Amino acid sequence: MAIKDEVEIKIKEFQISVDMIYWVIAIFAGLVLVVLGILDYISSTDLITILDINDFVILAIIISLGIPTFLVVYREERRQARIDANLPYLLREISNAQRTGMSLPRAIKEAAKRHYGPLTPELRKMSSKISWGIPFSKAMTDFQNAINTQMAQRATILILEAERSGGNLEDIFESTEKHVQQLLDLKKEREGAMKPYLMICYAAYIIFVLVVFILFQTFFYPFGTLDVSSEMFSFNIDLHTLSVLFLHMLAVQGFFTGLVAGKMAKTKVKAGLMHSVILMFVGWFAFKVLIQNQLITLNL
Repeated sequence: MAIKDEVEIKIKEFQISVDMIYWVIAIFAGLVLVVLGILDYISSTDLITILDINDFVILAIIISLGIPTFLVVYREERRQARIDANLPYLLREISNAQRTGMSLPRAIKEAAKRHYGPLTPELRKMSSKISWGIPFSKAMTDFQNAINTQMAQRATILILEAERSGGNLEDIFESTEKHVQQLLDLKKEREGAMKPYLMICYAAYIIFVLVVFILFQTFFYPFGTLDVSSEMFSFNIDLHTLSVLFLHMLAVQGFFTGLVAGKMAKTKVKAGLMHSVILMFVGWFAFKVLIQNQLITLNL
């Protein structure tokens, strides 16, 4: 193994990624909220008058999921979308350059001078490897592993298989560019067709929140204030227990509705974490304002 490869392996072993830092911060913030909830539960004086341990736990879940979702998952989704959007232009550029008489290393080197978003750094690495005499198949495989998107993997497999069969590389790149562009068009068409269903998930959750609000305003609160008792039976509604129960129901419903929305919109469950965080917060905030009719006040 070359010294350079050994150095790269050691760097990867000891390097702390930014994504891991985000996860650690999120989990730590969630644990802090849980501890605050426990202290608030066992203490005689409330620091925040309208928040109990259930609110602290729900907020801890929202923050623990929200920070990594918006800083890691959402960022990775955007990076992959930019890679897929620039991939056809890169393949077309390499194909056109080869048709003008440029060799493959020269065509890739010239393409690396242009801006293709996240593709540009990896493209320059591939250009350097080819110029150093590394086989094209090895450089292309490293390029595929570094980008790590489904569209790039398909394009790389097509190029490598066609190159092994002995075809012209300019024709291979052109055919791959057309294939990738067709896949992108189909992906955009599918996402556009699924947007109404995404809105249906949000609308269904909002309707669920409104149903809970109507139940409390028209049934639970009126009956909870009545003293209906006699020698035959007694009727009593524990409003606190009911409020905790429905608060948990809103949180669970928001979490799984968000996962379903993400799976339908992006075909990935982890893409639904962003929707889960949004819906859980909307449900919690609506419950505190509409049903409990409370705003956050500090008791200092």
